[in-house]
Amino acid sequence: MNTRVITPAILAFFLILSASAQEPAPGASPAAAPGNGVENIIVTAPKQRPEKALTEFIIGHTAPSPLLGKIARWKTGICPLTIGLPAKFDFYINQRILRVATTAGAPLASSEPCRPNVLVLATPEPQKLLDFIREKRKALLGFHYRPQTQRIATMTLPVQAWYSTATEDFRGFVSADLPSGSLGYGVMSANGEIAGYNTSGSRTGDGLKSEFTTAIIIVDTGKIGGQQIGTLADYIAMLALSQGQYYDTCQEIPTIANLMAPGCSGDSKPAGLTDIDAAYLRGLYKMNAGTSFLGQRGSIAFEMKKDLGGY
Repeated sequence: MNTRVITPAILAFFLILSASAQEPAPGASPAAAPGNGVENIIVTAPKQRPEKALTEFIIGHTAPSPLLGKIARWKTGICPLTIGLPAKFDFYINQRILRVATTAGAPLASSEPCRPNVLVLATPEPQKLLDFIREKRKALLGFHYRPQTQRIATMTLPVQAWYSTATEDFRGFVSADLPSGSLGYGVMSANGEIAGYNTSGSRTGDGLKSEFTTAIIIVDTGKIGGQQIGTLADYIAMLALSQGQYYDTCQEIPTIANLMAPGCSGDSKPAGLTDIDAAYLRGLYKMNAGTSFLGQRGSIAFEMKKDLGGY
């Protein structure tokens, strides 16, 4: 193993376990944008877009959490830590995640310094890093069963994310969604297995909620050549704040989620977050987290249509 390359990324995992990290707090002054100020741009597309395209985007982007089958979001305050790029780019990505989170209405960590729970790890050897996680910290890959581990711990895109989640029941008790055989290193964990959850008994939802505890975003530095830092930071921010699917499929709507999808070009592959992306994130953090998966998705769609207009 190339220790010089892998050691900074491994250090990040131990920082998760520490009570704090020496990293700029959410309230810190923003860095000056490298280059041409992409950080402040929200790319907008023509107002008239088919409602079907919006619906397909919502369906394509909302991935249910593996254990509970609901849309997860952050309830614990977000604290990003980026490692592996030049220092000014690491700082820039951290600040961009925080700015997008603020716009979306997502919670930010209040302590200073804060404990990192969003880790952006850039390395030219991403599979070696994933092999380490699989062997030593598999809880960071999120809930899964043993036969799925090898498939899950495989890098298939230039930038890829894994999420640890927890389930909050109707009475507010929280238990980590741990993979089988995991001790829960680096994620909030319960002592032993709980007997069951307290539910609401409502027809529209059981009151159970899925929430992120950590997000690991790995950047393959050998495959991001030519990407502008602003565009890359927006893509990472979208990954940090929402769990999507189909990042390898070009969607027929302007979204930053198309950045790494093959065959995507023109308006469908924007240079930054679009109004669609921003509206989706706002809808995600306004939705009723205790309703059913379909109810959650419908809530996001309602908020997006109200927010965007023109549909």
